[in-house]
Amino acid sequence: MFLLLQSYQYEDVWKSDKVIPQQQSRYSYKKAALLLILALTIVKAIVAFTMELGADESYYWLYSQHLRSNYFDHPPMVAIWVRIFTANLSLQNSEGFIRLGSLIGCAISSWFIFKTGSVLHSEKAGFFGVCLYNVSFYAAVTAGLLIMPDSPQMVFYTLCLLMIARISVNENSWSSWLLLGAAAGLCIMSKVHGVFIWVGLSTYTLFFKRSWLLKPQMWAALLLSLIITSPILLWNIKYDFITYRFHSDRVTIDGNGVNISSFFKELLSQVFFNNPFNVLLTITALVVYAKRKTVRNEALAIYNLIGLPLAIVLLIISLFRDTTLPHWSGPGYVALIPIAAIHLAKRNNDVLFPNIIKAGIVGFLLFIAGWMLVLYCYPGTYGSNNNIDLGRGDVTIEKYGRKEAGKAFANLYQQEVSKGIMPANAPVVYYKWWAAHIEYYFCRPYGINMISLGDIGDIRQYMWINNERKDKVNFSNAYCITPSDDIDDVMAHYSPYYSRIEQVNVIKNYRGGKPVRNFFIYRLSGWKNNLPTLDQLVKK
Repeated sequence: MFLLLQSYQYEDVWKSDKVIPQQQSRYSYKKAALLLILALTIVKAIVAFTMELGADESYYWLYSQHLRSNYFDHPPMVAIWVRIFTANLSLQNSEGFIRLGSLIGCAISSWFIFKTGSVLHSEKAGFFGVCLYNVSFYAAVTAGLLIMPDSPQMVFYTLCLLMIARISVNENSWSSWLLLGAAAGLCIMSKVHGVFIWVGLSTYTLFFKRSWLLKPQMWAALLLSLIITSPILLWNIKYDFITYRFHSDRVTIDGNGVNISSFFKELLSQVFFNNPFNVLLTITALVVYAKRKTVRNEALAIYNLIGLPLAIVLLIISLFRDTTLPHWSGPGYVALIPIAAIHLAKRNNDVLFPNIIKAGIVGFLLFIAGWMLVLYCYPGTYGSNNNIDLGRGDVTIEKYGRKEAGKAFANLYQQEVSKGIMPANAPVVYYKWWAAHIEYYFCRPYGINMISLGDIGDIRQYMWINNERKDKVNFSNAYCITPSDDIDDVMAHYSPYYSRIEQVNVIKNYRGGKPVRNFFIYRLSGWKNNLPTLDQLVKK
């Protein structure tokens, strides 16, 4: 990596900041971009329509069942996204349609990246940007395959990058400024990382372009963003800013000293999730960019001020707290893609796939193929083989086997109800927010209500959902389903709520003919009338 960096960093590839007319080429980079987007979308669609939902995905599906102006831990756009692409939930029985917004969103985002590169340099740069975006595991998988708040966020985020590029060409364009304001607002309504759009733009304006402070277009754009995001603020005023208190607890630096282990974990996560080849190329481009003698392009400077602070802040937090998640840095690296793409376009003549792009694509496709092979073909589990915590440590089974186990549980539930052992409206309970994973596969298809029992930091949005469901269930008896790969102390979690807890069944999962996970089924009775409530949060 160091030698490659050395070979690039002294090349003066940033000689001009002007838009370069498209040179005669034997390739149509626009056509190539569209074909690449289509091909990778088809590949990912096969995965999306065959793979079960993960815990996070199920949780965001849960959002879509109860539309709100904001949720405990995220803004509402992901819920709206699921509603749109499942035809208002009529197609929610299919994991593929729940994820469809991610697939289409990734294709749209890719096109915005292409247009950004085309505006700032050439269609070749736009095509290279599409390549880099679609081999980023964050952009193409986390945001572009799985259903996450990042899925709609990236559509509006990349639209912001395009509008910034257009503003750098024509800073008086009302349409570009207003589209920027609307897209930034919708980006924040998807995920709070969107505020870095305005962080980067404001920093550039204050330090390098104060004349923009006199532009009504910029203030109109900012006002539009504030209006669009106001529901988040109003919701948090009602609930004592619970969202901000929750997230600040995760990122506030404490006094426990430096944690080198979590720092390197975050560093390696940033490299892997954004594709090591992309990161190498981005670092190379930034080094060359920093050595330039000419005045820098405004859009590229703003992208630096959007992307780098996010990546650096997360690294600083990780020095003191082991709470950062691997995909959080993704938007920061996406903002740097146009810089890397233009650098690559200036270095390569009439080449459709430079070697570093080939390596990135091959690495991405091998990852997808390997993921699917392990998910469906690995015999048993590479995690724990102990019967109690069977599968623990095997991340692939998060998206495997719950649908089959859910059918077995439904048979048990119906048998015990028919025999009078359990009431017809007995709930299933769990102590964490990933109860949504159990709800989607064990409860939803069979009309069973899920209730989550625990502190608000553990059950999150279920605190509100419990409030809506409490009159629909008979709390006297309940089931608890505990997967062996997430084994927990059942007595400790549920004894505050029920006086009697007994194991009644074990549902076994198999993969390749070998055991991969157990689902322990418990029957709970003796309700203590201790349901967690919202009373302490609501502003009177």
